[in-house]
Amino acid sequence: MSAISPTSSTSSTTSTSTNNYTSPFAPAIQFNGVISGLNTTAIINALMQAYEQPQVDIANQITSLKNNLNDYQQLSSDFLNLQTAANNLTSSSNWQMTSATTSNSSVATATTSTGATPSTISFNVNQLAQANVLAGANTVSSLSSTVASGNFLLSSSAAGFGVSSLAGSSLAVGSHSFNVTQALTGGTATGTSALASSVTIGSSNDTINATVNGTATTFTIASGTYTPSQLAQAISTATSASGTPLLNAQVNSRGQLQLGTSLLGSSASLQLTGGTALSSLGLSTQSTTSVGTAGSITLDGTATAINNIQSGSTTTLTDGTGGTVTMGIGSFGLSKGSFSASEVSAGSGSLSSVVSSINSSNSGVTASAVQVGTNAYILQLASNTTGTNGNITVESAPFSSALGSFNTVTAGQNAVISVGGSSGYELSSQTNTVTGVLPGVSINLVSAQAPGSSPVTLSVTPDGTKMAANVQKLITAANTALADINKYAGYNATTKQGGPLMGDPNLNALTSQILGTVASAVGLNGTTAANDGITLNKNGSINFNATTFAQAYDANPSQVASLFIQGGTLQASSNAYSGSVTLSYAGNATQPGSYAVVVSHSATQAVDTGSVISSGSITSAETLSITSGSSTATYAASAGESLANIATGLNAAFASSGMAMNASVKTTSSGSQLVLSSDNYGSASSFSVATSGTTGQLGLTASGTTYTGTDVAGTINGVTATGSGQFLSAPINNPTLAGLSLQVTANGITSATNLGNFVYTQGVAGGMGATGYGASDPITGSISNTISSINQQISSLQQQYNNYTPMIQSEQKMLQQEFSNMEVQLGSLKNQGSSLASAIAQLPTGG
Repeated sequence: MSAISPTSSTSSTTSTSTNNYTSPFAPAIQFNGVISGLNTTAIINALMQAYEQPQVDIANQITSLKNNLNDYQQLSSDFLNLQTAANNLTSSSNWQMTSATTSNSSVATATTSTGATPSTISFNVNQLAQANVLAGANTVSSLSSTVASGNFLLSSSAAGFGVSSLAGSSLAVGSHSFNVTQALTGGTATGTSALASSVTIGSSNDTINATVNGTATTFTIASGTYTPSQLAQAISTATSASGTPLLNAQVNSRGQLQLGTSLLGSSASLQLTGGTALSSLGLSTQSTTSVGTAGSITLDGTATAINNIQSGSTTTLTDGTGGTVTMGIGSFGLSKGSFSASEVSAGSGSLSSVVSSINSSNSGVTASAVQVGTNAYILQLASNTTGTNGNITVESAPFSSALGSFNTVTAGQNAVISVGGSSGYELSSQTNTVTGVLPGVSINLVSAQAPGSSPVTLSVTPDGTKMAANVQKLITAANTALADINKYAGYNATTKQGGPLMGDPNLNALTSQILGTVASAVGLNGTTAANDGITLNKNGSINFNATTFAQAYDANPSQVASLFIQGGTLQASSNAYSGSVTLSYAGNATQPGSYAVVVSHSATQAVDTGSVISSGSITSAETLSITSGSSTATYAASAGESLANIATGLNAAFASSGMAMNASVKTTSSGSQLVLSSDNYGSASSFSVATSGTTGQLGLTASGTTYTGTDVAGTINGVTATGSGQFLSAPINNPTLAGLSLQVTANGITSATNLGNFVYTQGVAGGMGATGYGASDPITGSISNTISSINQQISSLQQQYNNYTPMIQSEQKMLQQEFSNMEVQLGSLKNQGSSLASAIAQLPTGG
C-alpha cells in the first residue's frame, strides 16, 4: 500500500495542509511563460489546488483517524493492565498475605511465603547448623615444612550421599565426578511419626521383634531416658552381635526414627513383626518385607556394581583410564545422586603449597595454615557448607607421616529444633533455615538455647500492609483507565472542548462498569467497599485508603477477601441430597448471574466391595495385590486375621506405595465386608485386584475386572457440561458461562435432578477483570473491535487516496503540456510577426 503522500518522478515534496497550498505534484524545475510573460507555475498550481482537494480531504481524514487510533490503543493497554491487576486478586489463594514474628528474635526470626496461614507454634533451638572443621594432629615448624607426601582426594559433598572415606590412586589432578545411578540400600523401616524430644524406655516398652535378613530375632533396648539421637544409638547397640550391629538407626530430618540393616544389597531384608517398643519409637509392624537393593556408581563415567556389602566396609571404583578410588560405605548405604571429589596436587608438599592447592581446587573446602605457637603451624580444613552432608572427606594417608591423623575441631552438624516441648518432636535442617514446621514459613535460626530455656513462639498473622500494596495496583490500574477515558472522551468545562473520542457510548459504559463494580460490591456480613477503605470521588476516580484497608484485613482477612474474589452459593431446591456445589473456576468472560444446576449422575469413586463375612475374620491366609496405574500394593493376610486389621495393613501398604486408595470395613446386619476404594473420583481413577493363597474368600476379585469411577454428568444453565471427577464445566466458548466450573459433591444421583440455582458473583476484582477483558480481548473486546474498525477505515481511505494519485499526475501533465503548447504557438506567431515586420521594412518607399 502506498503512503498517504503521493510520489512521482516529478515530485519530491508532500503536503496535505489546506493552508498556503503547494501542490505535491509541482515540477522539479519551475519556469514562467518565456513568450507570454505569464507565471505559468502559479496558474497551474491554482488550477491543481481545486483538482487535488478531494485527496487532501482524504489525507486529513486519515490523520484524524490515526490520532483516534493511538488514543484507543492507549485505552486498550489501560484495560489490559486492569485485567491483569484484577486477575491477581480474583482467587482466595491470592489473599494469603501474612507476616511472621517470633517472641525472641535473638534466637530465631521467620519469614512467610505463599501457602502460609495464620497460626502459632512454639519451639526451642537445640543446636545451630555448623560446618565441619578438621585440623592436623601434629604441627610443623614452618610454612615450607613438608606436610603431604603426595596427591590426595578431597570432597565436601560425598558425605551427603553415604560415603565415609575416599582414597585415590593414579588419578588425574582435578575434579572427578561420581554418580550413584542406583541406590545401595538395606532393608529399612521408618517411623510414621516424629519421635518425642524425650523418650523413656523401660521393661514395658523395650523390645523390637524383627526378621532381619530372613532370621527372626528380638532386640531389647537398654532402659533409660533418651533424646532422639541417643535413642538411635541405643537401638544400634541393642542389635549388635560381637560389636557389629544387625541394624543401624538414625533420626531423619523430619524427626522420625529410621532403621536399616547393616547388610546392604539385594540379600538384605527387614520386617518389623512386633515388640513392646514400637509405639514409643513411632514404628509399626510391617505388612511386607523391606528388601535392600544392589547399587551402581560411576566414576568419571565408568560404572561399578555394588551388592551385599557390609556398611562400614570399602569398595574399589575405576575411572576407565587406570585410576582407582577406594570408597568407604556409610551406615545406610549410598543414596542416589551426583557428587564430586578433587584430586589435589600436593605440589612441593609444603604447608603453603598444600593450602594454595586446596583453595584453588573448587572442592568446597577452605584450607589455612594456622600458627599455634612459636615455629608451630597446623593445617586446618573448613567445609564451606553447613550440616552433616557437607562433612569433609579427605584422603589421610599422604598426611599421616607429617601430620598424623586429622582431628575434628568442629563437627559438621545439622540445626535441630524441638517443637511442642517434651511431648513434641525434633526437626533437623542442613542449614540454619528450617522449613516444614508450618506451611509457607521459613524459620531462620540465630542462636542455640540452653536446656530448659523458654520456648520461642512463632506467630503468623495476616499482613494488611502487604495486601494493601496488591490492592493498590488494582486501584491504580482502574484510575489510569478512568483518567484516560476522561482525557480522550470527556468534556473540559474550562476550555469548553470535548476530547477527540467524545460521544463514544462504549467508553461511557466502561466508566460506568468500573465505578459500578465498586459501588455495588457486597462481601460477607454485608461488608462494602467503603468499609475496606475504597470510595468513589466526585471527579469520577476511585479513592483507596490503605490504612483503613490494612486494619480491616488484619481484623478479618476472609471478610475483606470476600468483597474482591469470585464466589457463589447454591440456592438448593431440596435438602434431599447431601454434598455441596461450589465454585471451581470462572473466567473473565463469565457473566454474574443465577444458573440452574441439573445433575444426571453423581461422580463416584472406583469401589470394590467384598463378600460379607459373618465372623469378621478370614479363616485362611490370603495375599492381596492391588494395582493402580504403575503402582502396586501388596498385603499378606494371615489365617484368623480380622477384616479391620487387614484394612489397616492395606492402608499402610497404600501409603508406602504412594497410592491414593483406602481400605475400610463395612458392617451389615449379617456380618462385615472389606471395601476398597479410590480416594479420587471419576473415570481417571481405577484399580484392579489379584489374590493368591486361598483366593476368593474376601470376595474382592473378579477375573479381568478393573474397577473404575464415574464422572459427574449434567447441565449448567441448560448447557450440557463436561464432567471430570466431581467437576462439572460449561463450554469455554459459551458467551455467558465461558467455562464456569463447579465442584459437585452431591452423591447418589442417577437421573436428572435439579439441585437448585448457583448464584455466581464476580466481586470487585472479578468485575474489574471482566471489564478489562470485555474491552481489551483481541477477538471480542469492545475497544479491540473499534481499533479494528478504524484500521479498516484507514485502509479503505488509503486506497481511495492512492487511486487519486495517477489522476492528479495526469491532470498536471496535461496542464503543463497545454501551457507549453501555448508558448510554442505564441513563439511561432511572434516569429511570423517578426518576419512580416522585416518584410514590410524592406518594401520600397514611395518616391
